[in-house]
Amino acid sequence: MLLAERHQMILEQLNIYGRITSVDLAKRLAVSEDTIRRDLNKLGDLKLLRRVHGGALVRQEDTPDYFDRLSTPDPTKKRFIQPALSMLEAGQTIMIDSGETCRYLAQNLPANVSLTVVTGCPLIVQDLMQHPQVQVIQLGGRMFKPAMRTVGHSAIEMLQQIRFDFVFMGICAFHVKHGFCVNYFEEAEVLRAAIEQADRTVLMGPHDKLDKTMTYQIVAADKIHHIITDAGLRSDVQVSIKSQGIALSLVDND
Repeated sequence: MLLAERHQMILEQLNIYGRITSVDLAKRLAVSEDTIRRDLNKLGDLKLLRRVHGGALVRQEDTPDYFDRLSTPDPTKKRFIQPALSMLEAGQTIMIDSGETCRYLAQNLPANVSLTVVTGCPLIVQDLMQHPQVQVIQLGGRMFKPAMRTVGHSAIEMLQQIRFDFVFMGICAFHVKHGFCVNYFEEAEVLRAAIEQADRTVLMGPHDKLDKTMTYQIVAADKIHHIITDAGLRSDVQVSIKSQGIALSLVDND
């Protein structure tokens, strides 16, 4: 077996099970444990997995706080919004979450489509104030500065009184085994409440946020309906996502 083939099989096993051991991999691939350890070390150096004693875990995603990213916008994230815009119809009630990709979506809502938009992000509220056809509902509660969104009981209580046709969220971290995750408990509570009220939940973001995990699970993978990402997503991850019944839209890398 070629080195590249072995590395691909190791990543596929990690994608399926969420964690792998050197002993099991050596038996499965019919090579020595020393060979597997070298493979895991190499894949760890490439930041494709998280190396631990005796094996490896899914890589823990580390995303800077949204406030820290405001001064360095990434216009390439605009490429994820077109498939989301194509889902919109007049009269829908949608939630647009906080984050750069979500803000690009809000800024590009068609001017001739009437929508009700719910958001906990003050930046998105500001962006939509001049939209001629959008009714804006701002979630109340405590402002959680790292994510630029409201959190807490008040926000959750408001969400539980609204039904959404769509909820649009950026991808913090998603893995078919560990689900949709974030690094903050307060975020997870609010996002979970929104997803529970949604007919369809759509995640948008680059492929390097997929096959990753964070500390707090928002929902299991099968609660997500659609993922919009770029064509750099590995084929085995594509297969595992589709196996969950999740629609997958791939946009150009540029």
